[in-house]
Amino acid sequence: MEFQKLTKSRHAVKKFDGKKVPTVDVRQIIDTAALAPSGINIQSWHFVIVESDEARRKLLLEVNPSNREQVETAGAVVMLFADTNWSSRLHLIAERMGDEASDIERERLLERYPAYVSTFSKEYMLEYMAINSGLVTMNLMYAIKDMGYEGNILLGFNRSKKINEILDINPRYIPELLITLGSSDEKGQASYRLPQQDILEIR
Repeated sequence: MEFQKLTKSRHAVKKFDGKKVPTVDVRQIIDTAALAPSGINIQSWHFVIVESDEARRKLLLEVNPSNREQVETAGAVVMLFADTNWSSRLHLIAERMGDEASDIERERLLERYPAYVSTFSKEYMLEYMAINSGLVTMNLMYAIKDMGYEGNILLGFNRSKKINEILDINPRYIPELLITLGSSDEKGQASYRLPQQDILEIR
């Protein structure tokens, strides 16, 4: 889909028809989303596709009541976590790159970047991860629409280690956002957008 058309046609949809989204489609959507940029290429995102009925039922109890219908009716539910072990993440990237990594890239990934991020305060680290999560999630929403599905981003849930317990996820990952997607007769409604004169300055 042409990008202008894609951005103008993507709207939040909060009620789905319950038809399951094939896992292969969700994987493809995530592959596309993961092409998003990230600070120092940290790629701190960690996706969990919530497929089991039991996990979804338990997750539902941690979601704000106003958001529960979309979790119940969605064809797929994806929880986005952020990896707090950046040193391990950078080593993983270097390992996966293998011979593709130049000596300079390897030095950055294994020495310079780990030393750099070790100076971050906890607050700054959380902000840094939140920005990266926002970047990949916006890519995810466009990928969902491009695949012919509708979707929505949820912040209204219990963002605590309870989520890790329900989904059996290592506590090094912290829950950031919940994404619902699926088929729907609803196409969402465009929200008001401020005109350029209110959001842009030229100096």
